[in-house]
Parts: sequence; C-alpha cells; structure tokens
Amino acid sequence: MEGVVSVHAYSSSENRTSALGSIALAAVLFAISANALASNLGVGPSWLISAPTVAACYGILYRSMDSFAWRWRLFHRLGVIEVPVIDGIYEGRLVSSYKNLSLPVRIRIDQTWTRIAVRFDVLEPASSASYSVTAGLGRDGHNDARLTYTYRNQTRPGVADADMNDHDGTAELTIDCASGKISGRYFNFRGRQGTLSLTRTPARPR
Repeated sequence: MEGVVSVHAYSSSENRTSALGSIALAAVLFAISANALASNLGVGPSWLISAPTVAACYGILYRSMDSFAWRWRLFHRLGVIEVPVIDGIYEGRLVSSYKNLSLPVRIRIDQTWTRIAVRFDVLEPASSASYSVTAGLGRDGHNDARLTYTYRNQTRPGVADADMNDHDGTAELTIDCASGKISGRYFNFRGRQGTLSLTRTPARPR
C-alpha cells in the first residue's frame, strides 16, 4: 500500500446545506465574540475586524469539519452529518470470471467529509493496482453503505500476464459499517467481471 493516493470529490445523497449553515452560524457567533472582545480592549474599529474574522472562522471550522469533526458520533446522532464513515484498510479475496481465479486483494479507502480515494491492490501476484477516478457514496439500509466508483487500473510489467493492459472499470461495494465487511462486484472494459469479499483490518499504529 505504498504510494500516495490522490483524493477527489465524491457525490453523496447527504444534503450538506444544513451542516454548512451551522458552520456559517458558528463563524458569525465567533466573529461577534471576537468583535466584542476587540471593542473592550479598544483594538481598532469593529467593522475592520468583522468581515475578516467571519471568513477566517468559517475557513477554520469548515476545514476542521472536513478533516476530522465529521466523524464525531454526536453530529451523526443529531443528523447534522449523514455520510457514512467507511475509510480504512480491507483485505479479502477477488473471484474473477477469467478462469475462475481467486486472488488475495486489499482495498484502502481514504476519506474526508467531501473527498475520497480508493486504492485496490492484487497482493499475490502483485500484478496490478487500481485508483478511483469518480465515486458516489450513500446509505443502504440502517447499517450499510453503498460505494460505487470508477477506476483506472495500472498493471505491473513483468508481473502481470502478457495480455493484461491498463484499463478502466467500475466497482459496486456494499459495506457493513458495524462489522467492517465488504461484499461487491466489479466490471472492466476488457469484458471481465468478478466478485469481492473483504473485511476491515485492525487499525495499525502510526
């Protein structure tokens, strides 16, 4: 799983309007507090501080929400955040329609509130890796999430079969957020398809 995975925006059934409105309201309240403090201290006219303070507070709060705060259970329980948390490393097997091959594979999902990256590796032989290009994520029932993404597969010369070339494809995954299990299928533009079954691995210390 070495290498940098490039994150990209993903679509979601979640309506982020209410969350963005809450961030904006919090930014205004912070700005009002800062202006009141500036007035008490006699630091410049309030109008000079107001607009930059609101913008700065909004930027900080939005970045915090996008990076880590969106994971907090409180926001999910209140319904402020609805997008499921699915990031992590999953390992399991792929069964391909090509010669009914069964191969060990790994999926790594890097996710923020608004961006995601999915990397898929065939482990033995380490013949190829694929990277998501577009993605859509939503709820599928109470505990499950459904992730659909298109990918670009890159083969490793000297390891992959001679007739295997770089190609594009689509994967559809159902993720049980409680158990950390993935089931799904994939299709590629080489006319092949298969099924996937993986389980989230324990978090590794950094």
